[in-house]
Amino acid sequence: MYDHEIDTFFTVAEAGSFSAASRTLYISPSAVVQQINLLENKMDCELFKRDSHGVTLTEAGKLFLKQCRKIKRVYLETEEIMKKYQRTLVVGTGYLSTTNLLDKFWLDFLHANNVQLKFQEIKDYEKIPQNIDLIESLYSQEPIPKQGFLFKKVTTSPLLIAIPPQNKLAQKEKLTISDLDKQKILIINSSVLKQSGQIRHFIKSNCQKTHLISYSVFNKALVNEAIIKNYLILVHETLASSCSPLISKKVNWHFNADVGFFYRSDANMITKKLIAKI
Repeated sequence: MYDHEIDTFFTVAEAGSFSAASRTLYISPSAVVQQINLLENKMDCELFKRDSHGVTLTEAGKLFLKQCRKIKRVYLETEEIMKKYQRTLVVGTGYLSTTNLLDKFWLDFLHANNVQLKFQEIKDYEKIPQNIDLIESLYSQEPIPKQGFLFKKVTTSPLLIAIPPQNKLAQKEKLTISDLDKQKILIINSSVLKQSGQIRHFIKSNCQKTHLISYSVFNKALVNEAIIKNYLILVHETLASSCSPLISKKVNWHFNADVGFFYRSDANMITKKLIAKI
């Protein structure tokens, strides 16, 4: 099978020295030399000529490099094929994630199907890592769907208003639409939440002095901004616990958001099986 010694061989051949390869691989030069020595012992031939200027490929090394490129290509193709049958479900987590709806489904599923669960942080939702199978999230028109993900709805989540503790509305049990008049509200943009345009129209029709401010990313910085500037935030109920110390309140409207899982259109077997059970 393809292994790290071949990767080291590729790096040394490209870098032209053990020391340069060690910097690329973040290991010591002696560890690079040891791996090349092991590889040469396995092949029973010399792959590199060593001198004071670095290393160069021998004739055997040039042929081995050519064959290793074929091996690596076949290995990567095989690895991609075998992902369809993997037993580990990789769940992406990040600022667009909601509460753990997955908790309601995965424990019994894992035990029944001998599946492991792995969580991986998504740092950039415009470039979701290829190994992520599933993302729990509020439905959005972008950026997730444009990367080949489908959406499975699990539930609907009421849209609430999160209020800084110092705001007078924090003392009210439930808000009316008129309570929002003259307030400054951070509201998610329409590219993320499809109901955003309807909500904007509804608020502006009933609260002409309300100032609406668009946001696209819900994170701690947004919560801190709301506290400092006394802004309200439009959030769905599954994100309410992430708004602390803001206090989330229901409003006398009927706006909801779909919450569920994004999964790849070419999902592996275990992801398809989980989605089918939801």
